[in-house]
Amino acid sequence: MSRRMSSAVSLALAGGLAVTGAAAGAAPVAFAAPAVSAAGAGETPVGAQAWTRVSKKNPNRSYWNAAEDLRVGNEGGAQGLSRAYLRLDTTALKGATVSRATFRITNTGAASCTGRPVELWSVGAVSAQTTWKLQPAKGVRLATVTDAKGREGCASGDLEFDATALVKEAAAASQASVTVGLFASDESDSSAWKRFAPGTAQLETTIGRPVPPVISSPEFPDASNGVPAGTGKARTPGRFTFGTGGAGNIEKIVYWSDFDPREVTVAPGADAVITPAGSGPHTIYAYSLDKAGRRSDQAVYRFWALGNGGVRDAAGDLNGDGLRDLWTLDPDGRLRFSAGRADGTFAAPVDAGASFAPGSRIAAGGDWGEDGYNDLLVLETVPGPGAKQIRVFPNNGLGSVRPHDGMVLSALESDPVQGTDHWSDAQDIADAGDLGGDGEPDLLVKQGTKLWAYAGSRSGYLDMNGAPVLVGDGGWDGVSVLVPGDTDGDGATDLWVRDDTSGDLFAVRGTKDAAGRFDPTGWASAQRVKIGSGLGRTAYPTLVSAGDFDRDGLADLAAVGADGKTVWFRAAAAGIDATPRPVG
Repeated sequence: MSRRMSSAVSLALAGGLAVTGAAAGAAPVAFAAPAVSAAGAGETPVGAQAWTRVSKKNPNRSYWNAAEDLRVGNEGGAQGLSRAYLRLDTTALKGATVSRATFRITNTGAASCTGRPVELWSVGAVSAQTTWKLQPAKGVRLATVTDAKGREGCASGDLEFDATALVKEAAAASQASVTVGLFASDESDSSAWKRFAPGTAQLETTIGRPVPPVISSPEFPDASNGVPAGTGKARTPGRFTFGTGGAGNIEKIVYWSDFDPREVTVAPGADAVITPAGSGPHTIYAYSLDKAGRRSDQAVYRFWALGNGGVRDAAGDLNGDGLRDLWTLDPDGRLRFSAGRADGTFAAPVDAGASFAPGSRIAAGGDWGEDGYNDLLVLETVPGPGAKQIRVFPNNGLGSVRPHDGMVLSALESDPVQGTDHWSDAQDIADAGDLGGDGEPDLLVKQGTKLWAYAGSRSGYLDMNGAPVLVGDGGWDGVSVLVPGDTDGDGATDLWVRDDTSGDLFAVRGTKDAAGRFDPTGWASAQRVKIGSGLGRTAYPTLVSAGDFDRDGLADLAAVGADGKTVWFRAAAAGIDATPRPVG
C-alpha cells in the first residue's frame, strides 16, 4: 500500500498520521504518516512531524524544520558532511500488532546515478537544540538501501527502508513517536551524498490481527485425532496453558468452553484451572487481544474427558464429591449453590447460572438426563396464561445448571376425567427420590388440599410410567412436605410434614402394600410424630432440602429464612435440633 493508492479510504489524525484502510474484508490495516508542509525555520506546527539535519561545517547551527532538503553524506566543499533526523508520529499505533513498517522518503539529489548505500538508524530524541555538537545517540541500524536518484538519468523517487523492528517496539511500548536518522554508509566518500525532501516522509505500517492463542493441557491433551491415552476424567481439574505462539504485544487472552459459556480473561502465557463437567468430547475457545484492542482469530482446542462408568450421584450430591449440597434461591430469584463439606458445614453460596421469577419453587430432583447428575426441578408461573409449569434444568455436574437446556415436563392426560396435569395450580413440589425402585426420579406435587405422587420419566412425560397417585385429598393445604428418604431402615420412604402456621415438624412413616411394594397413599393415614418446632413459614418461608449433611447417619433439615439466608438444622436421636446453623 503506497501513498499513491486511490482505492483506499484515509482518515487524517492529529499529529499528521493518516489511517489507511483497504476495502472491506481485507485483513491488514495500514497506517501512514503523510507528507507534512514545511514550516519556517524554528517553527513546529502542532502535531506535525519534525525534522532537522546537522552539519559538521556548521557545528552549532540548528536546521530545525528548515524549508530545504535534508542533506546526508559528504558533499565536500562548503557543505561538507551532513546527517539527517526525522521524528515520526506513532500515536495511532499504540498497542497495535505491527507486522511490517516501511519508511519512505523522496531522494531529490545524488552525486551520481551510481547507487551508494545510505543507512536508516533508530536514534534518540531531537529538538530545535539539535546540532552537530548536540546530536542524538544512535540506537540500532534498521536498514541499508543502495540507490541513487535525483539527477539527469535517474529522476527523483522514493527510497524505502524497513523500519519494522523500530515500529513494533514503539507500538508495544505505546510510544507517541519514533525518531530515525539517515547516514551515509561511508561518510568519507564524496560520491555517496544524497538529498531528501522532508515533506515527503512517510511511515507505512501494516497492522495485522494478533496471533491466536496456543492452548495445551497435560491432564487433557489435544483430542483432535481421537481420544488420547492418559486423558483425565470429568469433574477433575486440569491445567490449561494459553500461550501466545511467540507473538508479542498481546494484552490478554479470553477463553470460554462448551460447558461454561462465560468469558474468562487470563494473562498471555498464563495457566487456568478448568474442570470439565461432563464426560465425552469438549471444546475450549479463545482469542487474543493486543494492546490496541484488536482481536485475533479464534483458537479451538478439543479434548476428551473420561466418564464415571455410569455411576449416578447419590441423592443431594450436586457436584460429585459424595457430600450433600444445596441449591437455594436468593431474594432476587438467583439460583445459588452451596457445596457441602465433610464436617457438616457448607462453602459460601456461589452463583449457579440461572434466575427465576419470584414465587418459583425449586427442588434437587434426581437424574432426569441420564448423565448421572442430579438435576434441578422448578415450579414456576408461565407469563401470560398464569398457569404453572414444571421445568427440569440439567446440572453441569459441578453444581451449576444450563439455563438454555431446560425441559418442560408434560402429561399424556391418560385420565379423561381428572387429567394428569395437577401442577398447573399447584403450590409446591418436592423431590421424592425413587419411590418405585425403577431407577427413575419421582416427585410430589402439592395442589391445594391434595398431594400427588408422580412416577417420573426421562421422556419428559410425568405419567409415562403410570398415572399419578393421589396420596390424600384433604389436610395438605397449610403444610410443607419434604422427603428425607428411608429414615428408619424399614425399606419404605418416609415423609416430613411442616405445619406452616405453628412451625411444628412431623415425621410420617412410609408403608408397603401386601405385595411388599411401597405405597405412597399410606402417608395419608400414618401417624404424624412431632420431631421439631419453631420452623413456621413466616420465619422460614422455604424448606429447601433434607439429607444427611454431617454424615452421622441421620437426615438433617435445611431452610431459607425470611432474610433470604440459608440455614440448616442438625438431626439428633430425639428429632431436629432447634438451633439454626449458617450455610457458608
